[in-house]
Amino acid sequence: MTCIKCGKEIPDGELFCPSCSLNLPSAYSDTAEAPRVPAPAGRMQKPVPVKRTAPQMQGPQVQAPRRTGLSIALAIVSILLAASLGFLAWQYGNIFVERNRLRTRENAIVAQEKQIEDLEQQIKTLTTELTETEQMLAARNETIKDLQAQLSGSQSSQTQSEFDLSNAQAQLDQLTEENRQLLTMAEDLEAEIAALEESKASLETALDRAKSYEEKANFMDSYVVFVEDDGTGYYHTYSCINFTRNKFWAYSRKLAEANGYDPCPICGGRP
Repeated sequence: MTCIKCGKEIPDGELFCPSCSLNLPSAYSDTAEAPRVPAPAGRMQKPVPVKRTAPQMQGPQVQAPRRTGLSIALAIVSILLAASLGFLAWQYGNIFVERNRLRTRENAIVAQEKQIEDLEQQIKTLTTELTETEQMLAARNETIKDLQAQLSGSQSSQTQSEFDLSNAQAQLDQLTEENRQLLTMAEDLEAEIAALEESKASLETALDRAKSYEEKANFMDSYVVFVEDDGTGYYHTYSCINFTRNKFWAYSRKLAEANGYDPCPICGGRP
């Protein structure tokens, strides 16, 4: 069948032209070749009145009589039929839209289910990581407890060390004071040692002199005798108790004996 408006081919059973959307029952209601429209399911199809055009007569035109009642009835039937077809088309469109909505919702539900599966997998992964983290946290807590125990022991050791350090400091102060006293004593001893060294030097000098005097005395006792002017005719040693040292002459022993002097009976003329 061909559309009377756009001239496009219309498949059988269609209510509207797919090209120009022409309402086919209302368009063909006034033509002789009106298409047969299938009745909706559950309803009886009403016969569509066909308006036939009277053949044109040759010669003078004769006006056909008006059939007002039939035209009105046909118009009402056409309107009702068009309304029914429009309702059916609207209903079909709603069903199509609803079907698309349902498909969209099904796709959304499938996507949400996929997201839920992904979230469940992520939750499992996070739960595993949380368990591992809790285990690591427990291990670190044990380590912290050990470190706190070590710190407490270190603090106790530090307290003992501070006490020992205080005692050591007191001992150090005492030793420092004793060292200062010893330094003072050492300085005094050094002064005494210096004085003693001076005395030693003096004594050594005196000793050297004494040794010299001793050598001289030994020489005098060994070789020199003394003759006093007392008329006894004796010669004496320097240490003889009869030698008064008032008036005397010094001789060598040999010279005294050569001059006729005799040794003293007390000292014997020898040391």
